[in-house]
This record gives sequence, C-alpha cells and structure tokens, in this order.
Amino acid sequence: MDALLEVRNLTKLFPKKPFLFAPDKRSMFAAVEDVSFSLQRGEALGLVGESGCGKTTIANLILKLLSPDRGEIIFDGEDITQLKAHREILPVRRKMQAVFQNSGSSLDPHMTLGKIITEPLKNFGLPIKGKAEQYLELVSLPPDWVSRKPHQLSGGQRQRVSIARAMVLKPKLLILDEPTSNLDVLTASQILALLRHLFEEHETAVLFISHDIAAVDKLCRRKAVMKDGRIIETLSSLSLEEASHPYTKKLIESKLSIDKS
Repeated sequence: MDALLEVRNLTKLFPKKPFLFAPDKRSMFAAVEDVSFSLQRGEALGLVGESGCGKTTIANLILKLLSPDRGEIIFDGEDITQLKAHREILPVRRKMQAVFQNSGSSLDPHMTLGKIITEPLKNFGLPIKGKAEQYLELVSLPPDWVSRKPHQLSGGQRQRVSIARAMVLKPKLLILDEPTSNLDVLTASQILALLRHLFEEHETAVLFISHDIAAVDKLCRRKAVMKDGRIIETLSSLSLEEASHPYTKKLIESKLSIDKS
C-alpha cells in the first residue's frame, strides 16, 4: 500500500521548567522520543495512551504547529519536516485538517455555521455557494441551520460542525485529537459512527488520538500504544490476547474493570 504519512524517529524536547533561557540538554525532557509509524491512504490509525504520554504533541508536529528536534515527517510524498514559512505550509494545510477536543473553543461564537464551515474554502479562494448546506447535511444536521450560531447547538452538534468544517476541503488526512472525550456516551457513539462513515465513503486517512481504548478499537484497524513519549507496540486489536507489553495489558484491564462496575 501507498503510505500517505510516514513519521520517522520523531523527537520533540521541552524545557523541564517553563521560561528557561537557552536550556541545555540536561534541563530538557522528551515529550516525544524516537517515534516512527506510517499511515496508509484511506486507513484509520489509532494513537492511544494516558494523558501526558505525547499523543497531542505528535499531532501538533504533524500539523506543523510545532517543529521537531529530530526525525522526519513525510506527507503525501513530500518531506515537510523543516517547513516553517506560511507560504510553504499553506498547501500542506489544504490536504491535512484537524478536529480537536473542545468544539466550543474552536468555533467562533460570533460566526454563523455557514460562515464557519465555508471559511476554509474562502481562505483558499475556492467556491463556497451551497457548500455549507451540503456539509451540514453530510454530518446529519439540517441544511437550513446555516444561519445559526454555535451557542444554539449542543456539544455533539458543535462537534459535527467541526467535522464538517474539516471535511469541506476534502482533505487526504484528518487528525482527530480526543474528539469524543467531552461528550456523553450516546453522543460519542453517534460521532464515532459518523466518522467511520465519512472516512470509509470519502477514503480519508484518519489519525485518531484518544485515551479511550474502546473508541480507538471501534474506529481503527491498527492501534499504536504510547507511553512516556514512545510507541511501545502496535496492535490490530486492543485485547489481552494480542497485547504483549505490561502497560498495554494494564490499560485493557482498567477498561474491562470499568465495564464490569
């Protein structure tokens, strides 16, 4: 298969204490350390682990919101590792979109849903007529909601709008960073079903970042488990039978104990 995304030996260091001036290696820690993985076109890959293990840092590195200290990021056949200038990153952003955890803070409260969804098209000088209605319908919201504002929607509905905004550019890669963690169980299940339908129908590759192993297991064919900035194993099923690392087994056992309680 043709890899859309290749991450090779990626490392990101941060100061152990904030606001350090010109810190040396002894005063740094690795939020991400020597991480490598690939994502095929149209594939959904899960990145799972507890808070603080480096999942979101990886997302920010791929999205070019951070620069790595070591390693390479190859996206759609191009080495984007050292891209920094806005004019260099802009073409990459058109092919790579993200949906974040807090839909409330990622949607401008002063904008209508129509303007929120079509803003990416406007930024790239693309036609916008009828697109807001089309993409509201795509995420199972009424097309005539184009004039509504985010405060008129529930949390799940706002997350659907975030997904519509991300999909309107028809990206090759969709990065989902804890997109269901602020939602109730029923709404989260509906959002997962929507995401599965979208990436299967539109052949969009998905990097799904979550601490919820049940959600990752449901959505993704492969699951990479992270601990302390490293990927410790990659599995086809988050089950005790397949897991080999003690940390992975601990995560699965924790989930099983919650399900039984």
